[in-house]
Amino acid sequence: MEIQNTAASKSFDSERAANDEARTEKVLALHLKGMSRRKISAATGETEHFIRKVVEGVPVTDKLPTTAFDKSVKRAYELSTREQGVKDYELRGVLHSEYGCTWNSSEGRYESRFDKDNIKRVKGKVRDQAVTNCQNAKFIPDWIDYSAPTASRVALEQAANVLSSRLDELMNEFMFEFSDNDSSEAVSKQRFAARRHILKLMSGLGQEPIPALLERTKNVTDTLDSSFDSPALQQAVRRKSVDKFIPEPNTRDYFLDFVQEQGWLRVAA
Repeated sequence: MEIQNTAASKSFDSERAANDEARTEKVLALHLKGMSRRKISAATGETEHFIRKVVEGVPVTDKLPTTAFDKSVKRAYELSTREQGVKDYELRGVLHSEYGCTWNSSEGRYESRFDKDNIKRVKGKVRDQAVTNCQNAKFIPDWIDYSAPTASRVALEQAANVLSSRLDELMNEFMFEFSDNDSSEAVSKQRFAARRHILKLMSGLGQEPIPALLERTKNVTDTLDSSFDSPALQQAVRRKSVDKFIPEPNTRDYFLDFVQEQGWLRVAA
């Protein structure tokens, strides 16, 4: 009888241990996903005392992100730690998906709700996590060719040198034709401003869109032409028209000449 009780006791203890282990694993799995003790209790039916005892000292390693920033960081981390890293368009696609977009009714297009600061913060967080996990986060420009990364970089650097040399030549031609300043400082500033303006027109990387830039500068030059050229031209035309109908003044007295021709002066004498 005693033997049977002992066997039954061992069987009960084994079942209880197995049950406790299953309960513990379930609680731990939810805890590692970042779920709070209250939510774990509601999901499992366990007491918060039991849950607190189980999760004590266990760090959260797989916390589910809830904000757009955290979700972007998680997805960007997975992409950037790949062998090929993550390209700019892929990173922006992640942020566009998580932050959402709004419809710009005036321009007829969608606009993302993230900005440069969001991109910078996501990259910084991803790099910090990569360092902690002894990994390397790689953010790759879109223009790099995976099959020939170095060759693609060198080709663009050579192209930049060619464009820079040609731009210097164009600036020399521009300054020769359109610079009449006597001050060396004024000449230097004009050349710098001209170079920056043409780069804005070429790249579109200025603070205002190219159409707005063109319209603004056109208004400026049109105003200057109207202020300096048009009034002077109108004045010259007006003077010419006046000179055409009014003879040049002289000292002759045409009335006296007429009286003398009629002989009226001799009669009076």
